[in-house]
Amino acid sequence: MRFRPGPDRDQRRPSVTSLQVSPDSLHESDLAPEEIEDSLAQVEVDVSARAADPDGTVERVVFVFEPSSNPRRTISGTLSAVEPPVYGGTLALSVPLVDEVYTVRVFAVDDDSLSGNQVTGQFRFVPTDTSGAGGGGNASRMQLHRRPDDS
Repeated sequence: MRFRPGPDRDQRRPSVTSLQVSPDSLHESDLAPEEIEDSLAQVEVDVSARAADPDGTVERVVFVFEPSSNPRRTISGTLSAVEPPVYGGTLALSVPLVDEVYTVRVFAVDDDSLSGNQVTGQFRFVPTDTSGAGGGGNASRMQLHRRPDDS
């Protein structure tokens, strides 16, 4: 027996709109001293978007957080349903103390395993001391990871 979708389903893809990234930039001087550890800033970025599927259910809304200088150092995860169609979350991140622009990409996957459009936003971290940020010692130590979330 072969699986076939029902004849009344045209398998339309989900869509994502209204991406919000807050803050969209953060200066090191805005952080408390305890938020700086081992050349990394502990930051929180709120991400939210609206997602809908015209012919089914949104299964998950995925985010990708990507530094422009090293696209292989991305993190990804899913946003929680806040009040559908709004999905969001607070990303607790450790970012290096270098001037960096991060691209935030968000897309949805529906109950037919189809992904839809992708929306993008940006987050920028600006260090206090920019004299050594141009490829100095911090560049080789770049680490980007998601901090454990107990919630």
